[in-house]
Amino acid sequence: MVGLRRKQGGFTLIELLVVIAIIAILAAILFPVFAQAREKARSSSCLSNNKQIALAHSMYAQDYDETLPLALNTTLLEPTTGVATRWEDSVKPYIKGGNVGGILTCPSGASRAYAYSMNGWLSAKSMASAGNAADTILTADAIQVNSQKVVEKTNPAVGLPQSGAVFSYALPGGEVYWLPKPNFKSPKIDFANATIDPTQNVDADLNEKGLGQMRYRHNEGVNASFVDGHTKYVRKNASKLSQWNPDFQF
Repeated sequence: MVGLRRKQGGFTLIELLVVIAIIAILAAILFPVFAQAREKARSSSCLSNNKQIALAHSMYAQDYDETLPLALNTTLLEPTTGVATRWEDSVKPYIKGGNVGGILTCPSGASRAYAYSMNGWLSAKSMASAGNAADTILTADAIQVNSQKVVEKTNPAVGLPQSGAVFSYALPGGEVYWLPKPNFKSPKIDFANATIDPTQNVDADLNEKGLGQMRYRHNEGVNASFVDGHTKYVRKNASKLSQWNPDFQF
């Protein structure tokens, strides 16, 4: 009797390579989609943070004669470290959560310390001075740098880089960020629609040249709050000078 050999089942090497290639192609297609979806969720959380921060500024202003907080108070120092008080310290009583994993930090930030800055032009200004409150930026995503490391020993973010207290776009010297370059001493209507000079953008954390600038960490854009309390996503280089300095609102 001649025994018949049973054919062994299984994949050939070619078939395995084809399957692996298909999986690799699907992964290449789907991973960016998953990453974008994850970033979209983080961006939504960040937008919500900005909303709460804007409301906190509004409540602060109601308690202080319609005046916004001083962005950086060098006359009021933290007693143990000598660090100047920031606007975040002023609005903390009006929000829940500290600067680590809370409202004052961005889920996509490089560190869990402060991740937002305030429009320097609005520092200690009245709400009315904003002009068009619905089109004047109050806070937004900002670059975190080592020179701003948290030094308060009681702070859980100690040692982590954080954002600067203010954006420099509307302060003296901030002319360099705009195209065309405005004259802050004599505002003219032709500069109202000036946009940020792309050659001046430093879209990277831990870069000291980026101190006082926005951080486009949400799919090439930032989340911003406005003086009237609303928030929105602003694409890279889409903000205008008139949104930062009300003197250019006509």
